[in-house]
Amino acid sequence: MKKFIVFLKSLFSSRKLFIFILIFFFFESSWIAISAAYPQAFDEDFHFGLIKFYTHHLSPILSSQPIGADNFGAVFRDPSYIYQYLFSFPLRIIQLFTNNILVQVIILRLINIFLFLGGIVIFKRLLIKAGISRGLSNVILLLFTLIPIVPQLSAQINYDNLLFPLVGLSLLYSFKIIDGIKKSRIEFRTLGLFSIFNLLAILTKYVYLPILLGIFIFLIIYLFGYKNKMKEINESFFVSFKQERYFFKFSLIITTIVLSLLFIQRDVYNLIKYHNVAPQCSSVLSIDHCSKYGPWEYNRISHSELIKLEHSGHHPIQGIWYFLKQWLYWMWFRLFFAINGPTSSYTNYPPLPLPCAAALGLFFVGVVLFFINIKKILTNNPKIILLLVISSFYIVALFLQGLTTYKYTNVLENMNGRYLIPVLIPLAAIFSLGFSISLKKYTNIKYLLGIIIIALFLNGGGFLTFIERSDDSWVVPNRTVRKLNNTARHITEPIIEHGDKIYYSERWFFN
Repeated sequence: MKKFIVFLKSLFSSRKLFIFILIFFFFESSWIAISAAYPQAFDEDFHFGLIKFYTHHLSPILSSQPIGADNFGAVFRDPSYIYQYLFSFPLRIIQLFTNNILVQVIILRLINIFLFLGGIVIFKRLLIKAGISRGLSNVILLLFTLIPIVPQLSAQINYDNLLFPLVGLSLLYSFKIIDGIKKSRIEFRTLGLFSIFNLLAILTKYVYLPILLGIFIFLIIYLFGYKNKMKEINESFFVSFKQERYFFKFSLIITTIVLSLLFIQRDVYNLIKYHNVAPQCSSVLSIDHCSKYGPWEYNRISHSELIKLEHSGHHPIQGIWYFLKQWLYWMWFRLFFAINGPTSSYTNYPPLPLPCAAALGLFFVGVVLFFINIKKILTNNPKIILLLVISSFYIVALFLQGLTTYKYTNVLENMNGRYLIPVLIPLAAIFSLGFSISLKKYTNIKYLLGIIIIALFLNGGGFLTFIERSDDSWVVPNRTVRKLNNTARHITEPIIEHGDKIYYSERWFFN
């Protein structure tokens, strides 16, 4: 047993395991990217359509609503657009060689995978910087790649795949600022790159704003604790500015200015004129124009039906505790479920039972152990506190957004587990310390528990959920691709616990 535990310790901490995680993730995501029919469920047709739209525009700045863009909403005031604009350039190149839509889509999907893969590498560095051991960080990242929705998302054309590495970079440079404040030295390069990554993240997806708010509040409070060293910090900044190479310094300043102007042109202008960073379509365009935008039209109809019910004496909107229960359930459920695109009317199938059961157990035990060891976890650990702050801000913002939509439409929307992906690894880092501290004296149990959890996740996690739950309507109309998926399903079927294919249940356990 002792030799086995030593072997596990060496395995978990090894660089080879991390390389395996990267290769495995690329393989499972590529499997879905190449085999899944277009469009996939997470707004892939919307993002690809906007990317094609921007291939006809050299500048991302639009003075008015372009002709033919109404089905994308109020495009010229959309604050989340830099992903589509940037991806228009590789598409321009691809279009020089092929007009085949499926080929274009698959190539763009593969680029998305590489972006997400880069995010995993960045978050690995982030975990180490946060004080998480190499072994524990490898286990966290392996389990992360085995959450079914992660490879499903990374294999699609979606702006979340750019946001993921940008969140990692923003937090990584926040850590560098924390270290710099401790040493009374903040470099121009660090602050410049920190600004650029945060601006890019906001322009990619405006829901990054709660994370940015959390970072700024934390850093201001943390800096205040070192106010007696402000003079040294300021001097070090200007010294590093003078020592920086001219070309890099100039590039950093120009990039920051350009991104700041883009942020002002969309987000700040929206806030001033419409009192909302992301204004409703009808605040910008006429109802006739907005009705062509599917999500807005769906919410409008839902709201009209709700008003009719209320006028007839019915009050279907339930309280916040009802919504909280539903929100928690569906956020968890939709991290592990399988979903097809419009080719089969967005067919949903529930999670395979073992991975989602293991994740649920880890979460509840992790929360308990976190509060038991909260003093040890947070004391003199500003980086973990920062991760806790940004995760809390982001999750509360997601909840409030969903609650607002529910009260407006009486529909349980905005409950997609993929929205949690930017903070899943930070949360895992926080909760893992509770496990680490509690099991510090029980080395054998710690490593055996790790093996058991990984085994449970492997029983249907990752792309295996896609393979097990899908059928021929989920994949591209290609005989070879369908044969590969069916063969994989046939091979894995005897060894994977399936559960029932029932989508909806009021029960707080598995179907």
